[in-house]
Amino acid sequence: MSSFKENDFQKIIEGRHAVHDFDPAVKINRTELTQMITESISSPSALNVQPWRIVIVDSPEAKAKIKPLMPANAHQNETASALVFFFADLKAAENAQDIYDQTVKAGKMPQEVSDHLVTIIKNVYDEMPTSALVATFTLDVALPAMQFMLIARAHGYETGPMTGFDHDKIAAALDLDPTRYVPVLLVAIGKAAQLSAGSVRLPAEKILSFR
Repeated sequence: MSSFKENDFQKIIEGRHAVHDFDPAVKINRTELTQMITESISSPSALNVQPWRIVIVDSPEAKAKIKPLMPANAHQNETASALVFFFADLKAAENAQDIYDQTVKAGKMPQEVSDHLVTIIKNVYDEMPTSALVATFTLDVALPAMQFMLIARAHGYETGPMTGFDHDKIAAALDLDPTRYVPVLLVAIGKAAQLSAGSVRLPAEKILSFR
């Protein structure tokens, strides 16, 4: 990695704190939002099932509709350019065939390997209890969510992750099947009206051990 890229990445991760107050006059167009999501979903997932489903709320009508479901974070609803919901799709294994067909077509895997993995995926996830699916897919979905926050900074924006919304009602409010889609995280994005004062992190030596 070149020195320029190292310095650039350092600027992205340094001072990254959750922002709660955004400039309501700043709007991010959907082309750029889509580009940021495209960059975010390069993150890995178990067996490459990609169990994330992402809904971006950026219209005044949609924001108003879900505002009662996030009373503790109403300010972010009002001021952020967009609210990005990351859901876990409990039926994501249904996409395995399409994913692995594309992998074969791209020359990244032999057909027989693809067929073997698709069979394994269907067997594993069909037999997995719902609670285990939620736990497994929540970990997978957290990866593109974190990547999105770093990518947003690279695009010149700030973010604020939150779980302060009605998890039981949000899927239906966004026209998703609540028995299939489980909310994991909400990330507000926009230009900061004022930067966060930041917070203190324990030093690596405090939380790290080597064996």
